[in-house]
Amino acid sequence: MPNEPSMMPADSHGAVELGALASGQVSGQETVSSEAQVGLNAPLVVQVSEENFQDLMANSTTVPVVIVMYSSSQLESKPFVASMEDLARDYAGRFQLATGDVDASPQIAQAFQVQGVPAVVALMNQRPLPLFQGIAPKDQVRPIIDQVLDAGAQMGINGRIAVSEEDTAAPIPPAHEAPLAAEEAGQLDEAIALWEKVLDLNPKDEAAKAHLARVRVAARSASADASDPAARADALFTSGDHEGAFDLLLKIIATADDTEAKDVARLRLLDLFRVAGNTPDVMKARMVLSTLVLV
Repeated sequence: MPNEPSMMPADSHGAVELGALASGQVSGQETVSSEAQVGLNAPLVVQVSEENFQDLMANSTTVPVVIVMYSSSQLESKPFVASMEDLARDYAGRFQLATGDVDASPQIAQAFQVQGVPAVVALMNQRPLPLFQGIAPKDQVRPIIDQVLDAGAQMGINGRIAVSEEDTAAPIPPAHEAPLAAEEAGQLDEAIALWEKVLDLNPKDEAAKAHLARVRVAARSASADASDPAARADALFTSGDHEGAFDLLLKIIATADDTEAKDVARLRLLDLFRVAGNTPDVMKARMVLSTLVLV
């Protein structure tokens, strides 16, 4: 088994085989009933092993099974596996994802004749079909998954994994567990400190930035001074008047003589932007803020 991953971009490899299979042109392949089968009681994401391999084969007669073979010794493989798990959650049970570590289960890789990792294979009606080899972003993988699902539908393999909201929710990163627990306990100052530590370790964690902004707003609202214009902006925001909150803070930035007051208003405005998300009100206010900063 090669140690270096093949960086060949994802393409439509396997599409011809899928089309032939769906149209019944593959020798010895029989299609199953086209009657919809739903609610298969199986994990949405599972680690493939010798013990559960026959279960996956059986599942593939009801729902397409996508198998990702990877090496735990390759750091490059881990984000790709996580990306495939995200896709499985996005598709909400339309296919089952199985991940296989070739270092732990080399016999599985041999069974699929995998020459390099990561490699992605589909199981359709107990028949393995190679899809692609290499690391690819989700926007390249989605069309391939769609081809698998289309072929499965033509074959009558159109069931679903019975999933819950918990199954389809993105997993909570371990670093987020402590600050989220502090929030839940109402310890807002502690939560702020913990979120700041998360961002010290990973400044690009956009989810942590949004959480920190939200907790800051909540903490400020809990001890707000009604005479403080910036506090009134927080109150407007929490009441749902985002545009009013933005306008008030922009006015402070534009007219305040005190540099510190301007900085406080700007930082609060950025917090509110992160909490609100990329809405039309946010985009409009960002444009005004950019103009004020350049003045």
